[in-house]
Amino acid sequence: MNHPINNQPVIDIQNVSHSFKGHRALQGISFQVQPQSLHGFVGPNGAGKTTTLKIICTLLRPQGGKVEVFGHDVRSSVKEIRKRIGFMPDHFSTYRQMTVFEYLDFFGAAYGLGLEQRNQVINDVLTLTDMDGRKDSLISGLSRGMQQRVSL
Repeated sequence: MNHPINNQPVIDIQNVSHSFKGHRALQGISFQVQPQSLHGFVGPNGAGKTTTLKIICTLLRPQGGKVEVFGHDVRSSVKEIRKRIGFMPDHFSTYRQMTVFEYLDFFGAAYGLGLEQRNQVINDVLTLTDMDGRKDSLISGLSRGMQQRVSL
C-alpha cells in the first residue's frame, strides 16, 4: 500500500520501544494518525517526543515494534517515506555558519539532486518562501522565523 485509502492511518505506531545507552526513551508506545487530522505532541523533557518524531521521519530506527508512514515501514522504505515527510528541528546549531544558499544546496545534494536541478529547486524555494533577497545571508543572522522558512 502506497497511499492511505479511506480510513487507513498515515502514521501507524504499534508497541514501539527505543533505548539510548541503557536509558529507555520509549517503551511500548502505540498510536495512529488519520488522514487530514491535526495533532499536538506534548510532554515533559525526556518523555520521548523527539525520539518518536525522529523514528517517524526515518532519522532513527525503532529497536522494537512497528512503524509505518503512508503504509511504508520505516525500516525498509526510507526513501519512499523521506519523499513525503520531513522534520524541522527547533534549532540550527550545526548549520549556523552556512548561507541560506549553501544550506539549501547541501540538502539538495544530500537528496541526490544534480547541480542544475538543485539550482532550479533552490530558486523556486527561495521565491516560494519570499527569501530571494536573503540567499547570501548567514543562517545565524536570520530571525528564528526566517530560519524556519529555510528549514521548511
